[in-house]
Amino acid sequence: MDDALRVVVETHESIWSQFKNALKDLSEEECHWRPLPQANTINVIVRHLRIEAQWHLDSLERGEPMPTIAVDAPQEAIDAVPADFEANFKRLEELYTRFVEILRTATLETLQQRTQAAYGEASRLRYTLGYHQAIHLAMHCGQIRTIRNLYRKARGETPRFFPDNPTYPN
Repeated sequence: MDDALRVVVETHESIWSQFKNALKDLSEEECHWRPLPQANTINVIVRHLRIEAQWHLDSLERGEPMPTIAVDAPQEAIDAVPADFEANFKRLEELYTRFVEILRTATLETLQQRTQAAYGEASRLRYTLGYHQAIHLAMHCGQIRTIRNLYRKARGETPRFFPDNPTYPN
């Protein structure tokens, strides 16, 4: 494996591990809790990630254009994905694992070609497909951790994710 791709694969693996940790011991109430009426729930976020993980996999595996970026989103297919946290998380893990397996055997040339096919005119960078999903997952991982911290704080409990770091005040 090319060293550049090794770094990308390791990044995906690290972020996936952190994402799974962010969901560890998630209660049913936490899964559906929102800090504001218009805010996303963890269940909604996982459904969203599951849908987009399929798109990333399709782009990497078969060179399909990326919905919402290069082509219109398939609303019928989106609507067909239920708001079932367990099923969506399981499918997300399968899709993400498959994506990383393909990345592990890809070449930089293939990744560049698939990025161009996936993002079309919107592709300003040559290897976006290799790291876009990792960045996306990391952003939502932070969102989930924040929701879980707020959930606990709203109940007078200690936040679950609080950094043990001297740069943060006590």
